[in-house]
Amino acid sequence: MELIRISDSKLKIVLSSADMEQYGIRCDTADYANTETRRAVWTILDEAKKQTGFDAGGNRVYIQMYPSRGGGCELYVTKREGRACVGAKDTQKSSLGMYRFSCLGHLLSVCSLLQKGGFLGESSAYAEGERYYLVLREMHTHADAAHKNAFIEEYGERLSGSERLSYIEEYATPILPSDAVGVLSSLR
Repeated sequence: MELIRISDSKLKIVLSSADMEQYGIRCDTADYANTETRRAVWTILDEAKKQTGFDAGGNRVYIQMYPSRGGGCELYVTKREGRACVGAKDTQKSSLGMYRFSCLGHLLSVCSLLQKGGFLGESSAYAEGERYYLVLREMHTHADAAHKNAFIEEYGERLSGSERLSYIEEYATPILPSDAVGVLSSLR
């Protein structure tokens, strides 16, 4: 198991196929509603706390799991402020995510991970010199869904503001005006 502390609130965990077997989890069947999966995740997080000081106890956490080559997986754990709210009503929200990448390889990697993670929104890709942009539009049905793409910040810079979108659309060259995630993920 490899532990990479990205920030005080983010941790990347790389599990080999042997680690997956040790903890009794599989990417294709992992479900946090399942007691065994939840127990395995918290065992891993306890080990992470011992090795890195990353303490997720007492916080709401958002966990993303992506299969990796060789039968292992990558887990991204993001601590959220406050405690989980039981019985909170979900509302559907629309979100806009904009990211800038310093190389095409990072853009392709992100699109591949998004596709593997079941991305269902609209996506566009742009180029401006040596910089690449990805614009994501998604509908979310629960409060933490807007943060499910937090892993992208490991590859590029998150941008915000409607003026930034206007800049991208006016000055950058469209590579793929639609389905950028689907098309670019097939190139990785």
